[in-house]
Amino acid sequence: MLKRLLLSFIIISGVVVKAQNLVPNFSFEQYSICPDLEDQIDRATGWSKYSETSSTPDYYNSCSPPPYFSVPEAGGGYQQAYNNGSAFAGIVTYATPTSNYREHFGIQLSQPLIIGQKYFISFYTVMSEQFTGTDYFGMPSNNIGIRLSTVSYNSISPAPIDNFAHLNYSVVLNDSINWTRVSGSIIADAAYNYLMVGNFFDDANTDTLNYNCGSCFNYYSYYYVDEICVSTDSASCNSTTTVPEMILQHPIIYPIPADNFINIKNHGEFEEKINIFNAIGQTYAVINNSNKRENLVIDCSSWPPGIYFLKTKNFTHKIIIQH
Repeated sequence: MLKRLLLSFIIISGVVVKAQNLVPNFSFEQYSICPDLEDQIDRATGWSKYSETSSTPDYYNSCSPPPYFSVPEAGGGYQQAYNNGSAFAGIVTYATPTSNYREHFGIQLSQPLIIGQKYFISFYTVMSEQFTGTDYFGMPSNNIGIRLSTVSYNSISPAPIDNFAHLNYSVVLNDSINWTRVSGSIIADAAYNYLMVGNFFDDANTDTLNYNCGSCFNYYSYYYVDEICVSTDSASCNSTTTVPEMILQHPIIYPIPADNFINIKNHGEFEEKINIFNAIGQTYAVINNSNKRENLVIDCSSWPPGIYFLKTKNFTHKIIIQH
């Protein structure tokens, strides 16, 4: 609905086994019908809307006539698909007119993740040039990312906006020309079998960059997404473009749920301070780690039961307290 108003202005074989990408239709090339309106991500085979009814995640394909849902003439701008493809998805990650307006879409993986197994995750994204005539509506934001789940979501039961993602681009992304690769790795702590894309952080925890010009309205942040990968083999999710991984190491945190103590076994040094946030993004506690120990035990016996998030500059991890 939001964009409609704005647009009115405008293998296993042989000896060598290569791990597969667990994301079906990872580049959105397979489709049922060519897109001709917004809110048609379900026309990309396997993908569907994971956000509330009023949200409108979009599908772009070169089979559609220009100018709005085609490739490269997309959304009133111009953007080639990554790696010379013919399709990609598009979502709003932040909007000023509506509080916590988000667009999410997702898909069922070809097989569930194996608990304790390391997986490599990546996707490509680029900011859309959202303008009509002389008026510019778009603005950059951060936190576009991927979240894994053991359940699927839909417009009746939308994906949560609770300041947690398994992989997210934490800095403001303002490149509207070149596709940026966002990549990282996790140790699966559940048999995740669904993947969703979007900004899972609320307005208070999302950064934006406002443009200052007479025709700049800074209404919303809109990004294209392409080439999504989840695999046990890093080579399966690599390409000719390389950027630093957004998640370098993932700690082991146990037990889940926790009762009186949380044990953290890290692969590298922690920062001097570790922040604990509650389910709505408020700082609940700050753990002093002046010795930068790699293994920590946190006393949580006095914490109220619920969901918390342990966050440093390199990762965010969900903690469940159940006394």
